[in-house]
Amino acid sequence: MPKLWQMDDYDECLESPGPDEPSGVFCSLSVVLKPNNRSELWKLIEEFSSDYKRHYNHQVLKRGVCIKNCQKAIEKLSPAERNALTVEPFPIDVRYKFNDGILENIPTYREAYHDVLEICVNKELNDTYGLVAHTEILSCDKSTDEVVIDALDMSFLIVLCVLVCFVTLSSWYDSSINYKRTSDHYRQPLDSKRKMVWVSFSIQRNWYRLTSRSRDELNQKLRFFQAFRFLTMSLVIFGHAALLLAVTPTTHSVKLERMMHNVGSMILTNGVQITQTFLGMSGALLAIQFCSFAEKRKGKVSFLYVPFAILYRYVRLTPVYAFVILLHATWLLKLQTGPLWRWGAETEQTFCRRNWWTNLLYINNYVHADEPCVQQGWYLGAEFQIFIIALIVLVTIVRIPRAKVPILGLVLIAAYIIPALFIYYQKLEGTFVVTLEAQRYILWYDKFYLHAYIPTHINFGNYIQGVLTGVIYNELQKRSINLAQSKVFRVVWYLTFAIIPLSMLPSYMFYVNDFPTPSVWMAAYFALSKNLYGIGVGIVILGCIYGVNGVVKRMLNYPFFEPLGRLAYGAYLVHPFVMRYMFVSVRGPVHYSDLLTLSLVFGATVMSCLMALVLCLLIELPTTALQNHLFGSFKEQKSNHVDPETVTNGNINPGFEGKKSEL
Repeated sequence: MPKLWQMDDYDECLESPGPDEPSGVFCSLSVVLKPNNRSELWKLIEEFSSDYKRHYNHQVLKRGVCIKNCQKAIEKLSPAERNALTVEPFPIDVRYKFNDGILENIPTYREAYHDVLEICVNKELNDTYGLVAHTEILSCDKSTDEVVIDALDMSFLIVLCVLVCFVTLSSWYDSSINYKRTSDHYRQPLDSKRKMVWVSFSIQRNWYRLTSRSRDELNQKLRFFQAFRFLTMSLVIFGHAALLLAVTPTTHSVKLERMMHNVGSMILTNGVQITQTFLGMSGALLAIQFCSFAEKRKGKVSFLYVPFAILYRYVRLTPVYAFVILLHATWLLKLQTGPLWRWGAETEQTFCRRNWWTNLLYINNYVHADEPCVQQGWYLGAEFQIFIIALIVLVTIVRIPRAKVPILGLVLIAAYIIPALFIYYQKLEGTFVVTLEAQRYILWYDKFYLHAYIPTHINFGNYIQGVLTGVIYNELQKRSINLAQSKVFRVVWYLTFAIIPLSMLPSYMFYVNDFPTPSVWMAAYFALSKNLYGIGVGIVILGCIYGVNGVVKRMLNYPFFEPLGRLAYGAYLVHPFVMRYMFVSVRGPVHYSDLLTLSLVFGATVMSCLMALVLCLLIELPTTALQNHLFGSFKEQKSNHVDPETVTNGNINPGFEGKKSEL
């Protein structure tokens, strides 16, 4: 079969031409083979591609073509030969490109180069395979292209300069009032709120906040969460590397297709479940901290707590998120070039300039989800929405303690039934089917991704099960029950590490079969299998809190996990930015070995953490410091005592600052 990817030399094509030579032009193309039932090769392509869940659609090819090479290849063709290689329009019912209107100047390029490119590509296809195709220009780069800087680009530079100035001045001021010249100065609060506001951006003080370890008893018990955050973040990066392998040009795409025929690969394919770990942790932390707060208040918790917690959380999460969105909307495109770079960067710039508001309102997992700005932000939208629901539920069960069990039971039942109903009525499969073909278009248009992965109602269950984990822990504390002393629980805890991966293997049946839909049993299977992961997360969390395995807990409590866990939020936001440079900036098809892939994943993790460190010291920690000072008077008046930085960062965000909880 024709290669899925084939590319001319990009840099050679765009070398600066001589004074009398035309500009070099390199175009990325989507090539759709025209059906030809007289060709045995076409029949093979059609049959092979029909296994759409495990194979690419080999009717759709990707090409990178230099216009100069094309012109040379077809210059000797007669008008009749050229006409024979021009394909008349034919029905195309498969996805072969991103939606129109995303990339600039494409109509101009299509008008100028479409005929030349189609004849050129069809000459090669006809000579080699006896086939012809419709050719669609996706993007073009010219050697004369210049970087254009607009007002929004300048606004990013202004914001960055202002932040750097704040950090510089704040650090200088903090150092100037350190009269004893001791490091303890940066660890201790100053004698006035005004001074504390002035040193909010102090890099020395924020460094100690980043690396400090709390002596609070509850925070010490939950310290392993920092390791969980970092390790889960690393697995997310690994999973996104697998996605990018399907997006970017490879010399051996067949390797990915063969892997999809392996039952064991379902553990990797269903690795998308790893984000459910964040949801389980977030729910557990919220419930644990809220129950602690409610006990101190003797159950006197007003529903006014809810809007204040929402506001506090919004202010906590949004500044660094907005900064990353602004970066993607401005300078991402200008920082690199390559045959695929406009696909990977200009699309992001366009979406962020159009749809930034959906991210800042945390509704991006529902609104314009097929044109995502900062695509990984779907999780933040889903988690923010579930946080609000969970908070209302917690306040309700505290105010009506006798109804605690019925309320939690009803919410948990809803968390199972609602996803099942959506799967049934939307006629979806019994698992989130991750197809190679959908990954070629970054899942933007995939119905499984849009309806069975990112919506809040699909992810609601594991967060609520995390909340239930926190409530159970609170009840165990009241009764002075130590789960580590239970032999049954210890056995269950160890078995969980085997059961969860093994539970992913049955999903293979959905890849090899096309079961009729809608299906009651598939809807039920989807809800049960997805929420089983949350049950496992809850068991693991309880076991780590009580130290079922002392060696594991000591490893998870190693000091270096403390700052790494706090950097996880920033790393989550910036790792696709880093990975674009590693994968999407390639100049041609690459042979990805297992060792090379692991090296890229390791490099992406390190670079993401380094960028997260910059964001943390520049925006994230200064924001939380200012937030605590500016909200302080209101918090004191309300006499609330739950750490919003702990409660509201139960997902992948830094928390546990070693101070008393307050809200």
